[in-house]
Amino acid sequence: MLRLLQQEMRSRRSAIIGWGLGLSFFPVVYLGIYPAFAEEMKSFQSLMELPIYQAMGMTMASFEGYVASTVTNIVSILLCIYAVMTGVNTLAGEEENGRLELIVALPIPRWQIATVKAIATGIALFLILLLVGVASALTFMAIESQVETAVTPLDIFSSLLAAWPLVTAVGMISLFLGAFCPTRRIAAMIAAVIVVTGYFGSNLAGMISSLEKAQILFLFYYYDATADALVNGQQPGNMLVLLVVALLAYGLAVYFFQQRNLTVGEWPWRKAKIA
Repeated sequence: MLRLLQQEMRSRRSAIIGWGLGLSFFPVVYLGIYPAFAEEMKSFQSLMELPIYQAMGMTMASFEGYVASTVTNIVSILLCIYAVMTGVNTLAGEEENGRLELIVALPIPRWQIATVKAIATGIALFLILLLVGVASALTFMAIESQVETAVTPLDIFSSLLAAWPLVTAVGMISLFLGAFCPTRRIAAMIAAVIVVTGYFGSNLAGMISSLEKAQILFLFYYYDATADALVNGQQPGNMLVLLVVALLAYGLAVYFFQQRNLTVGEWPWRKAKIA
């Protein structure tokens, strides 16, 4: 099991480095240019009152709001894309390219295979956030003397790492869909819908008083990408909900992977036909 985990991490090494460096581009650029355009950024606040920006939860009224909108908000969304890709490709993708059959042929129970892949997914997501968090903290340290704010480098670093329960929940849901759906394409489409509706649904429901109670149905409701969260941190209860969702999705992934008839490409409730 440990050797399989090592292999899984080696196969993800390039993605971790690539996504980590790629996502670090956002904090390096957006934080780096803030001192030169601080006054101009505040003038954009009237534009931020448009419905589309309110639906995205963006604000430029303060440095804290600017960082939350352009760094923690965007990084979490983009990393969810990677979570969907790696989660779906972990089982469904490997099944389609024939690699999963070789792994299942090893003297390892299927639940251990699914568990190793879930652990590797969670570690990969954490390492990417770690790289982005370090890049963000170092960039802010370089401009800290030019900005009036109560935010510290540790606050920015912590706010990015706090996205791990959210992206892990998305990764585990994608892993489950990869084991449940007949093809990788269907699994990816459903996972993408969950992410998009989770993000915009949470923000839009928060703008309409009659729909506020519906916010609890969306994953992004439990990750606060606002200026307040940047300063005070995330709500522990919300983080716990995301971790519970991730564990439930992992459990479903293990169950359906054990029931799955590989290479058949059928839904779980359909039996393969014997020619």
